[in-house]
Amino acid sequence: MTGANLPSCIFVGTAKAGTTSIEHALRSHPQVAIPRKETFFFDHELMGGGRLPYPMQRDPGTVVTSEADYRQLYTGLEGRTTVEVGTGYLYHHAVAIPRIKAVLGAETRIGIVLRDPVERAWSSYMHFVKDMHEQLGFRDALALEAGRMAQGWDFMWHHVAMGKYAAQVTAYAAAFPNTRVFFFEDLRSNPAGFMRGIHEHAGVDHRDSTVVQARNRSGEPRFRGMQRLITTENPVKAVIRPLLRLVLPAEQRSKARKYLKERNMKAAAGLAAEDRQWLRDIYRTDVELLSTALGTDLFEKWHW
Repeated sequence: MTGANLPSCIFVGTAKAGTTSIEHALRSHPQVAIPRKETFFFDHELMGGGRLPYPMQRDPGTVVTSEADYRQLYTGLEGRTTVEVGTGYLYHHAVAIPRIKAVLGAETRIGIVLRDPVERAWSSYMHFVKDMHEQLGFRDALALEAGRMAQGWDFMWHHVAMGKYAAQVTAYAAAFPNTRVFFFEDLRSNPAGFMRGIHEHAGVDHRDSTVVQARNRSGEPRFRGMQRLITTENPVKAVIRPLLRLVLPAEQRSKARKYLKERNMKAAAGLAAEDRQWLRDIYRTDVELLSTALGTDLFEKWHW
């Protein structure tokens, strides 16, 4: 197949570290084309294929499994810099790296966005609490993580494992000379400076006017019944959905759903101090290794 303008830059993750904000900001840049935020093409065999129901595994229809389909996404985008923004490629580095090299080449620019792994694990857990998919408390949910992984649950449920960055980052740095690491904390403290680096790494002109908005914020429902109605399958939704499809296009339905979810959210109590220290002890050795690899004191950066 010819005519595909394949990505010259991939932001490979991690999840819950601002990748959605980056995608929206880059999508607004006139020199950038992003046909889809995530294709999962480079790690598609690890997505489960729908053997488990959502949300334990994602909808197979959202996963690109063939190179022909992947190339088709990037057809007709001549004259712009194409980018993919994902969340799982960093975690699934052993599978994703050789495929990225084979399809896109070793010169591909790799962007990695890291976040304090303790805060990332909490945000990842709250991601499912928010949508009423996780009913267990934090420690109880983490106690089940290894079992859920063994059963093939989606990587987004691997709250602790995803934060062990050292092997993930060093694998990409060894495979791709044009690898750059960014930090979610810089996105929060200096969004303009953060986006300058993102634009530079993507190979496009920096735009000071780029607006970076927080996306996929964590929280918990104000009214659990309403959140359950919005986010889970139920008899009421089964009746309403066909009517909404008659009067509202898919994009407007999606926006309305997101709006209702956001309006029904409130700030969560936050991670307990004893849980924060417990996770820091779990991650300490990995953070030491990563600090050495990056030449950066991550204990200082993350205020441990």
